[in-house]
Amino acid sequence: MHFSLTPFELLRPGIWRAVAQPAGVNIGLVAGSTGALVVDTGSSPEQGEQIRDAAAAVAGVPVVGAVVTHAHYDHFFGLPAFDDLTTYGHESLIQALGTEAVAIDAALVDLEPDELRPPNRPLSLARMIDLGDRHVELVHFGRGHTAGDVVVIVPDAQVIFTGDLLEESAPPAMGPDCFLKEWPAALDGILGLVREDTLLVPGHGNPVDRVFAFTQRAQISAVYGQVEHLIGEGVKPDDALAVGDWPFDADTIAAVLPTAYAQLAAEGKVPRTRLRLL
Repeated sequence: MHFSLTPFELLRPGIWRAVAQPAGVNIGLVAGSTGALVVDTGSSPEQGEQIRDAAAAVAGVPVVGAVVTHAHYDHFFGLPAFDDLTTYGHESLIQALGTEAVAIDAALVDLEPDELRPPNRPLSLARMIDLGDRHVELVHFGRGHTAGDVVVIVPDAQVIFTGDLLEESAPPAMGPDCFLKEWPAALDGILGLVREDTLLVPGHGNPVDRVFAFTQRAQISAVYGQVEHLIGEGVKPDDALAVGDWPFDADTIAAVLPTAYAQLAAEGKVPRTRLRLL
């Protein structure tokens, strides 16, 4: 697999983003007067080294740490390149390294799971990082895209790196490890901080504004609400795509329906055949 990185582009003073291929992941860089923080680390240790070198060349100060927004390989697997620095991520990333999903993803990029590393400074809820004349806030607003989504907030610049809680280049990836019902609440945590001038950097795609974020939050909520409604109407999973009113394209909905039905079934909500009244 070929890994590449676009040059870092300046978003706001002391804040940049690059795009790591082949997964099209936004890599953030936040610099203060004494150090710089990398946001997400790419798909492999090799790509992590590439990101670290590029960040050091741009930041003008030493790279002092890296944060991973969640456990998916394209954001997480470059972390070993930063293992001698302070690295951050949600505490669930430690358990994620032992899962079958990580083993499968590691094989896809020709890695063994024991080549990967968890963050050495895990967090459960929040942490602040001092970069000199700038501080960065790391916050876990709750489960959503995964169990361990971490949002990176730069208050003085009104920039927020959202990870894959938001995506711009495609519909949000609502995979089997998402928490569909809780996802909108995690986004509410972000939206509570958003002002008119806030720049939101999603996990994939171009930076977005609060209107985009509010819209995508409503769409994700609508998926869960629509499945809940269809279950109440007795609609089985195989029929849901055809009869539902969906905010995303058919492929996206077809992929998330098994997860949505399974998560609602865990709450005791399953389609029931309605008897005809005589």
